[in-house]
Amino acid sequence: MNADRLTLHWLSMRWIEQLVFVSLILVFGFATYQRNLIWKDDLTLWSDNVKKSPAKARVYDYSGLAYQKAGDLDNAILQYRKSLSLYPFYADAHNNIGIAYFDKGLLDNAITHFKHAIEIDPSHADAHYNLGVAYGEKGLIDQAYGEMNKGIALRNR
Repeated sequence: MNADRLTLHWLSMRWIEQLVFVSLILVFGFATYQRNLIWKDDLTLWSDNVKKSPAKARVYDYSGLAYQKAGDLDNAILQYRKSLSLYPFYADAHNNIGIAYFDKGLLDNAITHFKHAIEIDPSHADAHYNLGVAYGEKGLIDQAYGEMNKGIALRNR
């Protein structure tokens, strides 16, 4: 009789363990599904990061890159500005907003930001190269050549 009670107790405990296990699988499966919706594309991912970390300049910079990749330069520039308002010495954000301004045809704004990036980080290869491209677009060939060569040399280090 005692053995029967132990077997019954063991079976009921086993059933509870299986119920807990299945419940955990369902909960974590649903959480994974929800998170995958956020990872759908760069824009949804970085928009979610902006909501979760609104005081970090980097998330606004990457959000700007996502908008720029999607072809929305105006929102990209807004994100870069927010990034720079949080951390004005963020060379990558200056370079990225410079690219957005260049793509909009605002060469003077682009040049200003490429120069800021270089002031902050003189070894920023992309900023030098992009400044050279912007100079070339303005017809400043000697300056363009010099900056592009600096960018290439820094990239090849």
